[in-house]
Amino acid sequence: MRWWQFIPIVFCLLFIGNVEGQNIFPGSEGFGTDSRGAYAGDQLPKVIKVTNLEDGGPGSLRSAINQRYPRIIVFEVSGVIELQRTMRIRSPYVYIAGQTAPYPGITLKNYSLGISSHDVLVQGLKIRPGIYSNEQIDGINIADDPDYLYNIVVDRCSVSWGLDENIGILNGGAGISISNCIISEGLEFMNHSMGLLAMDTEQVSVIKNIFIHNADRNPLIIGDCKEALVANNLIYNSDTHAMYLGFKGPKGIALKAALLGNVYIQGKENRNEYILSINKDFNVLAKVYLSRNKTQGITTNKQWSSSLIHNPGNKAVGVEKNPVIMPEFEFINESELKKYLLNSCGAHAKRRDSVDLRLLQELKNYKGTRIKTPSDVGGYEYTSNTRALDLPDKMHEDDDQNGFTNLEEWLNAFLD
Repeated sequence: MRWWQFIPIVFCLLFIGNVEGQNIFPGSEGFGTDSRGAYAGDQLPKVIKVTNLEDGGPGSLRSAINQRYPRIIVFEVSGVIELQRTMRIRSPYVYIAGQTAPYPGITLKNYSLGISSHDVLVQGLKIRPGIYSNEQIDGINIADDPDYLYNIVVDRCSVSWGLDENIGILNGGAGISISNCIISEGLEFMNHSMGLLAMDTEQVSVIKNIFIHNADRNPLIIGDCKEALVANNLIYNSDTHAMYLGFKGPKGIALKAALLGNVYIQGKENRNEYILSINKDFNVLAKVYLSRNKTQGITTNKQWSSSLIHNPGNKAVGVEKNPVIMPEFEFINESELKKYLLNSCGAHAKRRDSVDLRLLQELKNYKGTRIKTPSDVGGYEYTSNTRALDLPDKMHEDDDQNGFTNLEEWLNAFLD
């Protein structure tokens, strides 16, 4: 079923007003997905092949990212890239198609993948910084001036072993989405095991992700955020907070938020029993809509029940109608969510590496603990392979006239 069928038709009309737009990839969901990504500029994107695991120079991922023209980045190599500093996207219209790498895919180690531009799609990467930097860094860091930070989609990635958040979004503009990702094992090395933070961001959606073994921020929406959709996420073995609405920002912007069909499963390390916590300094003018969220083991149809929600400031922010102008997405019944996400989330869902296989097995069996360093669970998988790619003919044409180029459909097939 389609969630937008259940909200007022005026919302639907507002959403589809840009009928000339085409989604960023087939089946994409969330804010910012009505962008054309690498095709949104005034020239056709070039295809760049990554052929080695060096952190710079010809054939490297860093070299491809640093180009200034629209680009689609594909991979003829797999393995671990040992970053010597943060790898940051600063020029727009880029699609990193990590799903094209041979088994076991591409892992970024030591530092963050940074995004400081617009019209960006990242799929199929594994970002696992670890403790090399000895700095409080994110796995993925989305940060810059909000006028330049929009239409950013991170989809089907595996983000683990961050020393700050696994994913941090700061000063984001309109249209930022995190979807179908495994966000896991924020490290306790600096006593800061965190999942995802969105702070002072205009519009963010967090859809169909698995949060595993993060002590807090699964996710955290905080400060001067304007609009947030948090839907169909599965949270396992947090500690102090699962989903968390934080303190208000200095501008006093009143958040509009929809939290829909999320599931929280407590682990043996949990001190927190609530699927949602609200900071005592949360903006009282906010509008928060809850529907069909569930904590395993608690049966109640009252979303604002004290058995589900921790609201120490007694903030009367709950509303009966969804205040968010919804992007289209396919709603998954919460009773089927775990099975669905186990089969679809993360990088290379049909040929997972040993790290993701272990994490999902722990979720299936309700096992596992938070960790201090990657070596606590066996560390990195260093398998590396190469494989030549044959790009499709007439790459930028649309033979079946469905709105996606032959190249886009070829890339999307790697996700199946």
